[in-house]
Amino acid sequence: MNSLAKVFAITVNWKRCDDTLACLDSLTKCGVEVQTVVVDNGSGDGSVERIRSVFPNAHVIANERNEGYAKAANQGVIRALDQGATHILLINNDAEGDASFLKAMMDGFDRHPNAGVLGCKIFYHGTDVIWYAGGNFNEWLGYTTHPGMDLPDDGSKDDRVTGFVTGCVMLVKAEVFRKIGLFDETMGMYSEDLDLCLRAKRSGYQSWYVPGAVARHKVSMSGGEGGSNRMTPFRSYYYSRNLLLAVAKNQRGLKLATCFYSQAFLLMPYYFFRIRLERSKGSFRRYLAGFLSGLRIMVGERSDG
Repeated sequence: MNSLAKVFAITVNWKRCDDTLACLDSLTKCGVEVQTVVVDNGSGDGSVERIRSVFPNAHVIANERNEGYAKAANQGVIRALDQGATHILLINNDAEGDASFLKAMMDGFDRHPNAGVLGCKIFYHGTDVIWYAGGNFNEWLGYTTHPGMDLPDDGSKDDRVTGFVTGCVMLVKAEVFRKIGLFDETMGMYSEDLDLCLRAKRSGYQSWYVPGAVARHKVSMSGGEGGSNRMTPFRSYYYSRNLLLAVAKNQRGLKLATCFYSQAFLLMPYYFFRIRLERSKGSFRRYLAGFLSGLRIMVGERSDG
C-alpha cells in the first residue's frame, strides 16, 4: 500500500443510526488510517447528534431533507476531494467490513495499476453466504448478474477483472472521479454504481474484484426490506428506471438497440413473473412506471443533445 495514500470513507445515513454506528465501528478496524464522512439525509431522528457524539472526528454533513443516495454520496466525495483524498471508499451504512478489509483492498491497487475501482467479497450479514463476488454486465442485453449470489463461499482468493463493482462497498481512486465526474444524481439510487464503472471503463480504468477483502451486508435496510432482495415497489421503480438510464448513457449503436429490446421484452416479462411469485403488491406497476420514466428521461436527453 502506498504510504502517501490519503483514504476517505463515505457512508450515507437515513434513519438507520444503529447500522451507521456499526459501519463506522468496523472502519476503526479496517487496517488503514481513514477519515470518515457521514452524510445524513435529513433523518430528523437525532442521528446527527448521536454520530457526532460517538465519532467526534467524523466529518458529518447534515442535509435538511432526503436528497437521494447519489446526491448525498457526491456530497461526501466532494468533501473528500477537497481534503486531498487519493482513494475514496463508498460503503453502505448497512454494511460492515471484516478486520483489515480496507487494507486488503488498497493492496489490490498495488497489484493492479490499471484498476480504477475495486470491490470486495460481500456476505449476507451473519452468514457465510455470498451476496456479491464480482458482477457481470451483459453488454448486448443490458442486464447485470451477481455470480455466486446466494451460494456458500467457495473459498476463492484470486483477484479478477469484473464487469462492475457494487456500490455497497466500492473503493475508487480519486483520480477517477476527477476525470469522469461524480455519480449521476438523476438516478437517486440503484445502478449509479454500474454507470460509474461503465464510464470508468470508457476512460481506460478497470474494475477489479478482490476476494481477500471481506464485508457483510444487511441487505436493503434503507429500501424497506431488511435482509431481503425482494422487488418492493420502491426498489422496482428505481431498478427498472436506472438500469435503462445506465444502458442508454453507456451503450451505442447495435448494442443500445439490443439492450433496449432486452429491457422491454425480456427483463420486463421476467420481473412480471418474479414479482407475481413474490406477491409484492403494486411492485409491477412501479416497475412499469420506472421504465416509462427512464424512457422520458432518455428522449429528453437525446433531444437536448
